[in-house]
Amino acid sequence: MNIAWLFAENTMLPPTTPVQAIKDLAPVWGSWRTQRGYNTDNVVCWNPEQATKLVAQGYAKICNLYIPHTVYTQLKSPKGVRAFGGEFDFDVDSVDDIVAAHLVSSVADVILMVGFDLESKPTHRRTNYIELLAEAVRSSSKQWVIVDHHTDPAESIQKLPNITRDLLPNVLQLLGNNNGE
Repeated sequence: MNIAWLFAENTMLPPTTPVQAIKDLAPVWGSWRTQRGYNTDNVVCWNPEQATKLVAQGYAKICNLYIPHTVYTQLKSPKGVRAFGGEFDFDVDSVDDIVAAHLVSSVADVILMVGFDLESKPTHRRTNYIELLAEAVRSSSKQWVIVDHHTDPAESIQKLPNITRDLLPNVLQLLGNNNGE
């Protein structure tokens, strides 16, 4: 069974959280904004200007860097960089989170979501974000676990049959006890 962590772009782990223990259990996916703080293994950057900067700075040498196919083509298929397709027709809070959710669901059986704010908020960008995440979960046959979300998620997330909630210490203990069995 393939397990992966999915860190939201604004993830803030408690300072006592053993980041290396998390990485030892499974690869971490997330926005480019998580890479420097958590040494994210698989980094997504939707913004064309920022993607170009990340390629120039050599991010593909320290992680699996995913950028939009249009940027990948403009940069003449940079070595070690991976491309993704698709477009967004409306405003979304964090496009990187949405893209990372779709990418990770293509390679993992269980996705552990950390740092996501899935509470309903009265903005169209937040509503679009929640609905696109719900669609990523709904359209996959994978198991998703919302880690350390201490308020009720939006109804469209709560009602999904393939999503659960748990606390980070429980997840780490369970995975640590099953590691190598």
